[in-house]
This record gives sequence, structure tokens and C-alpha cells, in this order.
Amino acid sequence: MVNILKLLIKSIDIMSYLWHKISHVLAIKIFNFFFKKFIKRRLLWHRYCFENSCQSLHFYEKFLSIIPKKIPQSLKQCHTDFTRKRKLPFPKLITFILSIVVNGKSQGVDTKAGIFFTVARRCNLWNDASPIHRSALTKARKKVSWSIFQDILNHAVKLAYEIWPKKPEYLWHAMSIYAIDGSVYTLPATPKLREEFDPDSGLGNSGKGHYPQCLVSTVYDVFRRLPIDRSICKKYGSEREEAKTLIPSIPSGGVILFDRGYPGYEFIKEIINTYLGYFIFRCSATSSFPAVISFLSSGKKESVIWIKPTQSYRRDKGTKLWREAKPIKLRVIKLVAPDGTVSVLLTNLFEARNFIQKDIIDLYFRRWEIETHYRNEKIVLEVEKFHGKTPNSIRQELFAIMIMSVISRTIMVLSVSESQQQMKGEPQFKNAMMTLAHDAAVLTPSDPEKAIKIFEEIIKQIARVKYYPPKKKRISQPRLTKRKINKWCIARQIKLLTA
Repeated sequence: MVNILKLLIKSIDIMSYLWHKISHVLAIKIFNFFFKKFIKRRLLWHRYCFENSCQSLHFYEKFLSIIPKKIPQSLKQCHTDFTRKRKLPFPKLITFILSIVVNGKSQGVDTKAGIFFTVARRCNLWNDASPIHRSALTKARKKVSWSIFQDILNHAVKLAYEIWPKKPEYLWHAMSIYAIDGSVYTLPATPKLREEFDPDSGLGNSGKGHYPQCLVSTVYDVFRRLPIDRSICKKYGSEREEAKTLIPSIPSGGVILFDRGYPGYEFIKEIINTYLGYFIFRCSATSSFPAVISFLSSGKKESVIWIKPTQSYRRDKGTKLWREAKPIKLRVIKLVAPDGTVSVLLTNLFEARNFIQKDIIDLYFRRWEIETHYRNEKIVLEVEKFHGKTPNSIRQELFAIMIMSVISRTIMVLSVSESQQQMKGEPQFKNAMMTLAHDAAVLTPSDPEKAIKIFEEIIKQIARVKYYPPKKKRISQPRLTKRKINKWCIARQIKLLTA
């Protein structure tokens, strides 16, 4: 009997011990289950949001430095400019001009001012903001030189390259790709603009009878889709001369793409002497260099030729400099366009093993990105519906639209996470520009700590609307304006009928 009791006591001890162990293990498993499912997930979510907020704050602090708080004393037209406390101080003036250039003149300045300043006040970006009259904008922008917008653009571009993701898809053979091209912009018909940009239309009536126009040349990073710099001159200015002024603003070590209007002995020589990098010119097969015509008659697909100084160079520089000028060695590649047009590419990319013929041809056609940029400015954003009617205000708006493009493109890249980059769609450029223009006061807020929430909302809104490229390649269309035909456009009528 005693032995039986001892066995029972031992069995009870063993059972209690096992139960204690099992319950302990079960408790640990249950705790781990709930921790992974609820607590750990919440901690990871909190950590993700915190890191994103810190990252947004880091970028936002950099964007706050784009617009200067005060106008430089050296650029003031009068020492009393922007010294008194008014409704439109210098930073708010710059911000408002950046906002109104995005969506053309579908609304008047008074309407845009009412909406913009009301939104800025309700969002606590500008606590004391009140709508201004259009005359206040006209008077205030006269005190600001367009060169200030050019300085702001240079600062925005420098900032964009600092925070742009370092990824191989933005490079070609570890080099950035730039394109230079010019486009004609139509201006308001005012005497000042006609005298500045289009004094003589060639019709013998000093430009009267049509809208004046100006020639705008732009440097464009075709892989990042960033406008780098711009020059504005008369309609009948030289694209080559304007390109010479833009070369110093291009970072060295890249490749510059030029269209058919740029090849010339003097200009190629200037590029070689001033730019530390590579270039690709498209050159016509007719009315071209003798060396190019000889190459095409040989039937070869690529070769190395020597470009000699032309007779026009002799007329401009004189016989002595013409004799002293040395031939330029270039690599030439035959190019057959999709429509069958034959031309050549002239380049200093001599290493055929590293830079094969097909890659160079494909790279040149990426130059079309700058044409898309001009289309976005003119058609999508309607920049030609200018709000100002003076040469200074026209230049202000043409540089302001580039500043907004640089900031919007940068935010578009920052708004896409690593997981979203595998998706087909990308943030829509028009939506990004409109969203930034609506809350442009976030660039110069009264309280930056409150404005960071608005900035995060801007990023989310830009990331929300996607653009999906067409699955099939679109049919090429003739490059004709869609404006109404008038009596001054007889040649355009013929093109439309025969297109």
C-alpha cells in the first residue's frame, strides 16, 4: 500500500512537472505568435513611417534653400526695394510667379491670387497671407531681374543632382547624356517685346501683322529628364552661338547630343576646346562636308574622317587663320532614319569596342526627350500664355517654368519607393507640376515644422497619379501647329492639305 502511494506521488510530481514545462512552452509560442502578428508589425510600421518622415524632412530642408529669403543687394534696382513690410515680400513674390506659370492663363491673375493665397493661409503656410491685386504683381516683378530666376534654377539643378538616386539607368556607359536644341516661342503682341525679340519679321513692315517670337535654347539631361540651363534671344538668333553660351553650364564627362542644325567646323572646334567630354552631331547627307559626301559614296557603314575648315570659316576668320586651322578627326556613322532619310552621325567616341555603332545610333534617338520637354511646356503647361508683357517678365516666366520642372522631376523620383519601381507606371508629370503649383507656398513657409506635413502630402499626391506609356508605338505625325489658320499662314495651309 505504501509503495502504491509512493508511485502515485511520483506520478503526480512528474505530471505537474510536465504540465509546467508544456504550459511554459505554449505560453512562449502564444506570445511569439501575437508579437509577430500584431506588436512586431506595428513596430515595423512605426519604424517605416518614422524613417520616411525623417527622409522627407531631410529632403524638405534642402528644398527650403532653393528660394532666397532676401534679394541680393547687388541685384536691386533701388536700395529701397523690398525693405518695407508689404503683402508681397520678395520670397512670396518669387513663389507666386513659380505657381502661376504652370497652368497658363485659363484663369486671370486676380483669380489665381485669390485661390493661391487662400490655400496658403488655410494650410498655415503663410499665416498672414491675403490676396493681392494684379497691379501689385506687375509693380513688384519690375523690381526683380530675370537673372535671379536663373540663379535659382542653377541652385535647383545642383540640388537635384545631389539627391538624385545613383542608379545605372540614369547613365550611359557611366556618363550623363545631355541634349541642346532650340525652339521658337510666341510672345504677346506688345511694342516692347517686338522691339526686343522680333524687330523685323522679314516682311518689310517691322514685324507688324503677327505675334513676335523669340528663340529659346535649352540644355536637357535626357535620361533624368531634367532641364539644366536656358538662353533666350531674338527669333533670328544663331542656335550655334546660343549653344556656345550654354556649354559651360554642362557638367564635364558627359555626352552632348546635337541635331542637324549645329554641325560646322568652327562650332565643332569650339566644343572640342571648351568641353571635357564627348559629343554626337547629326549631319545632313546633302550640302554637307566634302569628307561626309565622300564617306557616303564609299558605301561604308562607319569610318574615320577629317573635317577641314570650310569657305564660310575663311570668310569669317580670314585667309591667314583659315590656312593655320587644322583638320578635325571624327568618327562617322551612317544613319538611316525610320522614314528612309539618310544622314550621318559625327562623334569623338572613337573606341569602337566600347561604343559600338548600334549603341551610338540608339543613344542619338534618345535626344527626342528634349522635344517632349518643349511639347510639355507649350501644349501641356501652356507657358506661351504669358502673364507679363515686358522682356524682363517673359524671361522670368521662361526660367520659372524650368525651376518648377526641376523640382517636380526630383520629387517624382523621391516619391517612388524601391518596391514601386518594378511597376510599369510612373508618376505623371502634369499632375506633379499642378500639385506643386497648388501648394508652392511650401517652399517658403512661415513655420517649416508645420509645412513638413504638407510636403509629405504633396509627395503622396504625386505618387498617386500614374502615367502608363502606350503599349504600341504611336504613329509619327507631321510637326504642324494646331492653332487656327490665318492669312499669314498660307504655307501652313498647304502643309495641312498635303499632310
